[in-house]
Order: sequence, then C-alpha cells, then structure tokens
Amino acid sequence: MKNGGDTAIIRMARSAGSLPFFASLRVRLMLLVLLALLPALGLIIYTALEQRRLGIQAAEDETLRMVRLAATTQDQLIDSAKQILVTLAQLKVVYDHDAAACRAIFTNILKEHPVYANIGLIRPDGLVFASALPLTNEVNLADRSYFQIATNTRAFAIGEYQYDRINRKSTVDLAYPAIVQDGELRAVVYAALDLAWLYGLMTNAHLPPGSSMTVSDHNRVTLVRYPDQRYVGEQLPPSTRPRSPPQAPERTRKILSRDGTWRLYASTRLGRADTNAVSISIGIPLSVAYGPAKHMLRRNLLFLTMAAMLAAAAAWYGGDIFVLRRVRALLDATRRLAAGQLGARTGVTTGKGELHQLAHAFDEMAGSLQQRVAERERAEAELKKLNEELEQRVADRTLDLKRSNEDLEQFAYVASHDLLEPLRMVTNYLQLLQERYHGKLDQSADDFIGFAREGAERMQVLINDLLQYSRVGTRPKEFRPADTDKVLKDSLSNLKVAIDESRAKITSAPLPTVVGDPVQLTQLFQNLIGNAIKFRGEQPLAIHVGAEQRDGAWQFSVRDNGIGIASKDFERIFIIFQRLHARKKYPGTGIGLAVCKKIVERHGGRIWVESEPGKGTTFYFTLPAKKAQRAF
Repeated sequence: MKNGGDTAIIRMARSAGSLPFFASLRVRLMLLVLLALLPALGLIIYTALEQRRLGIQAAEDETLRMVRLAATTQDQLIDSAKQILVTLAQLKVVYDHDAAACRAIFTNILKEHPVYANIGLIRPDGLVFASALPLTNEVNLADRSYFQIATNTRAFAIGEYQYDRINRKSTVDLAYPAIVQDGELRAVVYAALDLAWLYGLMTNAHLPPGSSMTVSDHNRVTLVRYPDQRYVGEQLPPSTRPRSPPQAPERTRKILSRDGTWRLYASTRLGRADTNAVSISIGIPLSVAYGPAKHMLRRNLLFLTMAAMLAAAAAWYGGDIFVLRRVRALLDATRRLAAGQLGARTGVTTGKGELHQLAHAFDEMAGSLQQRVAERERAEAELKKLNEELEQRVADRTLDLKRSNEDLEQFAYVASHDLLEPLRMVTNYLQLLQERYHGKLDQSADDFIGFAREGAERMQVLINDLLQYSRVGTRPKEFRPADTDKVLKDSLSNLKVAIDESRAKITSAPLPTVVGDPVQLTQLFQNLIGNAIKFRGEQPLAIHVGAEQRDGAWQFSVRDNGIGIASKDFERIFIIFQRLHARKKYPGTGIGLAVCKKIVERHGGRIWVESEPGKGTTFYFTLPAKKAQRAF
C-alpha cells in the first residue's frame, strides 16, 4: 500500500512542468513589483483629482470675481449717472426748456463720458425737446417705465435693460425729475447708459483664451456677448439659457455654450437689486480649468510607466539570475524524481539562502523517499505473501464451513424425517391407551398418559418445524419471476380460517414482480401475516402489505396494529425456537420468524422489525429488484 505523503510529492513534481502563464514564478515576481507600484498610482490619481478640484475652485473664484467686479462697476456707473442727472435737474435752462443750451450741455457730457449712449430732456407730457443726439422727428416717451416712475414718484428712476436693434446697442435708461420750488414738474432728465463698457472690462481682464461673457435680460434676450457678438439680440435656447434672475445672487455651474464649448460659468445680478435686474455670466473653458491637473496627471503617469517598465525588466532578468536558475535546478531534480529516478539530487552543496536550504531539504527528502520506497517494496512483498497465505486459509476454511453447514442441514433434515415415524407410533399408542383405559385406572395414571401424549404431540410439532426450517436450504428451487400479488393471495388463501376467526381486515398496495422462489415467498408472507393474527390486541385487527423501490431493491412491509414488541427483543425474535410469551397464551414453537429470515437471506435481502409495545408492529424485508441468482 502506497504512503499518502509520497504520492502527494510525486504528484506535485509531475504537475510542476505544466504551469499556466500566471502561475510562472517569473510572472508572479513581475506582478508583485507592479503591485508595489499601485500605491504610487493611487497617489498620482488622488493628486490629479485634488489638482483638478483646486483648478475648478480657482476658476470659480476668478469668474466670481469678474462678475462681482462687473456688478459693482455697473452700480457705480448708475450712481454716477444719478449724480449727473440730479445736477442737470437743478439747471435754469432745464426749467426754462432752453433746448439749444441743454443740447450743448448734453453734447459736452457725452463727449466727456462715452459710457452714455444719449442724454436728453423730456417735457411732462412725454415729448423729447432736447437730446445729445440729433432729433429727426418728434419722439414721445410717455409710455416708458423710467419716465412713468420718475413722474409718479418724483425720484430717481431706473428703466428696463433693452437692446436697440436700430442703433445695435444695449442700454439701460435712467431718469430724474426737474421740480421747481412750488412742486411743479417742469421736465424729466434722462440718460441712456451704454453696456458696451463691459467689452472693455473683458478685454482688460486677461482671462484665458476661449472665455466668454453673456448679459441677458429677464426675457432671456442676449444684451451683451463677448467675444462673439453675433448672438446679441437673440434669445437663449432652452437647453443653455440661464435663469434670469438667478435663484441665488451668485452661483457657478458647468454648461455647454451655444458655440459648442463646455465652460465653467459664474453668474450674478447686474444692476440694483431693487430693480428688474439682468443676469451676467462669465465662463472659462473646462479644458483651461482642468489643464494643469491633466498636464500633471500625464506627466506623473509617464514617469510611473517608465518606473514600472524598469522595475518589470529588473524583475524579469534579475529574477532569472538570482532565483529562477536555482529553481529550475530544483525543478529538474523533482521531475527526474517523479519519473522514478529515486537517486535524483539537486547537486547543491553549500549555501545560506532560502533556495539553498530548500535544495538541501529536497535532497534529504529524496534520500528519505528512496529509503522509504525500498522499505515499502519489501513490506509489500511480505504483505503479498501473507495475503496469499491468508486467502488460501480463508478459502479452505470457507469450504470446510460450507461442507459443515450442508452436512448439518442434511443431518437435521434426515434426523427430523427419520424421527417422525417412531414418534408417530408412540403418539398413536398413547392415544389408544388413553381411549381404552381412560377411567379404568386411577387419576394419576390418566394424568400421566395425558402428559405423555401431549409431550409426544409437541415433539412432533417441533420436528415438523425443524424439518421445514432445514428444507429452506436442503431443497432449494431455481429462482424465476414471481408475481408477489399472486404470492400474497396464495398465502391469504392458506390462512383463510385464521383470518375469518380473527375477523382481520387485510389490505395491500400494488406489489411488484420479483425473481425468486414463489413457494418460499408464499411461506414468508404466510408466516408474517400469521404472526400478526396470532399476536393481535383487543381492537379490530388491521393488516397492510406494501412495497416501494429504494436503492435498487424492493422494500416490502407488513404492518399490523397488534400488541407490539419491545425494542430489546428485535434481534432475539429471529433466532430459532426463541419465544417471548408463554405457550398457553400464544401457542407455537418460535421457529416462524427464523424461517422468514432464512428465506429472505437466501434471496439476497435482509429483514428487520420496527415496533412499540401496544402500538403495533411493522416487519420490513428487501428483495433485489434486478435478476437474482440462487443463493445456494
């Protein structure tokens, strides 16, 4: 018998020559080196993400700074315009409606302050009678919001932001009423603040290339667009136009612009918060915001790739020089050992490294294995010789035992058969004595003759049962297909008198056809059902016979509701002449279940019982489902 440790060593050695790619030691060394670079890769990615976050934050801060500057500048321009309008409203030429003098003053202001698109004077009825720009026809501005606010509130008024498609300018109109001392409204001074100053703001801001600015009114009409002015006067499309006014005073977001560029936009209100303000948005391309982070990521990944290639090359060639050569020597010795060359050795003599120690341990193992194999071969030879001797002895003993059993069964059959005739003669003469001299002798003589006759009859029953038991083995018949439904009917027919007297209710499930001795199978069912009838209880007797296929065999069952059997007697009841009850209460010799067991075993099955006292008994026995051979 081979040793399990030796077999495992040889199996490992044989599988060493057919390793998959990733099981190679060289590949694993390279993967280990690359695995060591993973923290560096994680650090590079984290740094790039952090750099990207900082870049976005810086871009957001810059755009917010610009929109805040634009909003602050617009407020300052409105305040400045208010001061100019207040000053103009105090002039006498304004009260007197001196158009020529007012026009000269307005023209000079327009030259000094190009941020204004126009300055003019409106009469209380809404007609413009003086303007820095020439008037070609009569203009009435009574319906303008800034004029109505100024005349109604008698205070400074800011009108709506608008785009003049004729002059192609975006402006916001400001107005202030000219009121005399008695409270009479003499005129309204107005100024159109040109939003073109925002272009100069963007030009001087030195924003990254591709940056843009958009100013839109509450109707989402573009008033100012930098650098591409072709969108001025157009309404923003639904997918890109910003809400006006924004939900919050300031916000940043990433959107796709109308020109197809993704930008980071910052937005805020442009103008006084208490007016119908417009929205200004300044955007920086995302490529610019992410540029430093992407550049750093590419550079770091390049450096990491170079380091990984150098490390992999070092692992590939260095591993071959310092590790794989020694491993290959060990592997070669292992393969030769697996091929049966028990004298294979690595050839390593000295060394202090782990591989040298492994080679030395391998040589020691190979030597020990060689010695153990030799010892095992000697032991196997001795064991083989002992097995052959033992097998011969067992065969001889089995043959002797078989002959002895056959002789014993033959003797039992012959003895019981030969004893029947003289015993029948004794019984007959005792019966004659009892009939002829009954009452003629004393009572003791009558009792003695009765006892003798009863003993002879009991002896005759025992001999008949013994003869029946011996016939199971001494007069076997060839097995043939047997319908167990018919076998059951035959056994019930033999028990008809006992069944009628006990009023037993016997049921059965469909039973299979098996290969066996129909006569003995009839005797088997008859003995089991007869036992159930004999050991019935007080309640009406019910017996059920069933069969089911389990593990390649038919398992039969005979279940009753009789008095039951204690578990300690389960094995005892199958022994010949063993009784559990007094003969006067339950007659019989105790040989029936022993006969059942012998019949079942002859058919290649087994029999057992399950029972509880007072809860009935179920006898189980198995018969092979496939074709059986004669047992003996």
